[in-house]
Amino acid sequence: MIGTPFKALRSSAFWALLGDLVPMLAALAAAPFLLERLGAERLGVLSLIWVFVGYFSFLDLGLGRAVTVAVAAARHGSQPSNTEEIRITGSAVVALLVFGSAGAVLVGLLACFGPLPLRLSGQELEREVRDALIWMVPSLPLLLVSSALRGHLEGVGAFRAVNLVRIPAGVSLALAPLVATVFSTHLAWSAVSLFGVRVGQVVALVAVLALQQQRSFMGTGVELFSGIDRQRLKRLLAFGSWMTVSSVLGPVIVYADRFVIGAVVSASAVSVYAIPFDLVSRFPVVVASACGVLLPELVRVSADLARTKVNTADWQGLLSRASWLALGVVGMGTLVGLGLLPAFMNWWVGAEFAAGATPIAQVLLLAFAVNALAQIPYTGLMALGKTKAIATIHLAEALPYVACLWWAVQCYGVMGAALACVARALVDYALLVLVCRRMANQSANLATP
Repeated sequence: MIGTPFKALRSSAFWALLGDLVPMLAALAAAPFLLERLGAERLGVLSLIWVFVGYFSFLDLGLGRAVTVAVAAARHGSQPSNTEEIRITGSAVVALLVFGSAGAVLVGLLACFGPLPLRLSGQELEREVRDALIWMVPSLPLLLVSSALRGHLEGVGAFRAVNLVRIPAGVSLALAPLVATVFSTHLAWSAVSLFGVRVGQVVALVAVLALQQQRSFMGTGVELFSGIDRQRLKRLLAFGSWMTVSSVLGPVIVYADRFVIGAVVSASAVSVYAIPFDLVSRFPVVVASACGVLLPELVRVSADLARTKVNTADWQGLLSRASWLALGVVGMGTLVGLGLLPAFMNWWVGAEFAAGATPIAQVLLLAFAVNALAQIPYTGLMALGKTKAIATIHLAEALPYVACLWWAVQCYGVMGAALACVARALVDYALLVLVCRRMANQSANLATP
């Protein structure tokens, strides 16, 4: 491949994969203890709170990924400029801080005055949920700022540095609520612990960025938060605007099942779905980690080849080879996972809980196997700058999926949600493949977004 040597790409992919796997293992280790300490209902509610607050990450407006692409393009230039890179990232950071604060106010108002669409066991738990949501509010702007800082470091290929921050932060996000239960099982304590982790993550990312830029920590912080360059922000938003549509609809499509289960069945039933979901939802990380490393390299390759016509057969061939490699890895992993899940679930959460959760986990594993394969055409569309096409696919899927999901849960309960997830994954993959092929054929050459 033109550009970064293969050895460097392999090393970056290893660190990116490690950044996904280690927090996942920490979350798996913490889950049975959280289930024991909090109980099924509180753990189900905590899972929904994580999703609810995380959903507002759509205020990212696609700027995290746009920063990756813009910084990679700036780094590719004949005279790379640290000043240009930091101004790009600083514009995104300030914008995200503003958007995140506005979103935090909205979440706070909903937590105080809005209805809770859950069947809870009593008013005391309802007050506890509202308290937890209020304490989760300050995490929102920090979450968004982290996405821009991480985007910068990925844009310059600093995947090792990114994941040296991401790994301990991810482990802490999994373990902090467990530590909080030592003091109290009140959900607000878990929310406070997660806020502390977010603060530490932002500080660490700024410190790493300062080292990468060979600047002081204070100087880097001041420059990052000094203001917005309107022209740079406009270019970032031009790339990220359609990604915002996907960011808004994506979590709805992925996590609507939990809310439908909570509304139609019960809050405690959410745990029967959420725990196996969280177990298998990390299955695509092997493919996704490699694609995350590949994207900034594709941007640089696109710039290298911008002066000449690119053979679209070569472009499609690259994606085809990646798809076949992903199919081999995912297919083998799926067969092994289906065989091991019953014994693992019995050991992990106990035979009583596993009796209902294991079939759900096996069906969801199939859904996420398909989702893993979909990462390849998704990355291809991102590299082509076709964020509008991705958003259009999500728009087309949203309402039919939610309607199908509601019907399936009404008819088949928690298993209906899992089957609906499989159907959605298959449709999503088919659409991404078809659109990616069409867009590649329409492009005479690759264009950097």
